Amino acid sequence: MGLKLTIADQSGAVVASDLTLEEAAMISITRLVTAAAAVFALATLCPAQENVKATNLGKGAEFKGKKVEMKDKGKVVYLLSFTAGKEFEATTDGTKNTDVNLYVFDKAGEDVGKDDSPGPKSSVKVTPAKDGKYKFVIKNAGGDNTVTFEVKVAK
Repeated sequence: MGLKLTIADQSGAVVASDLTLEEAAMISITRLVTAAAAVFALATLCPAQENVKATNLGKGAEFKGKKVEMKDKGKVVYLLSFTAGKEFEATTDGTKNTDVNLYVFDKAGEDVGKDDSPGPKSSVKVTPAKDGKYKFVIKNAGGDNTVTFEVKVAK
């Protein structure tokens, strides 16, 4: 029992062929393996954006600092509340010479400051326009590191 296969080749011509059951099965398996390889390659080359849950650390004026063990290509997200008009400076410092970057966002999600310079130290100064929570995103690249995150609020 043969199967009839109709294929359009590169020139657009239609080619008909009688296939055995084994040949049809091999074509199906080849297509399945090719599709699986394509999906795997896509997943490897284009990883989904890593969602990291934000940790609320309370009021910025009362925050005493935090040490965090960060993996290579790791990210942590913190929330702190601040009072309008009181400048704060957020800093990071790693014990190893990896690239630690600091990003600060207001409650609307707007970027209000960043330090993405190379090295383990970062510093961002912000004077809040309104009372509210600010999000601090710390990213590490170049190896594991112990990172100290501190915030100082002007008196």
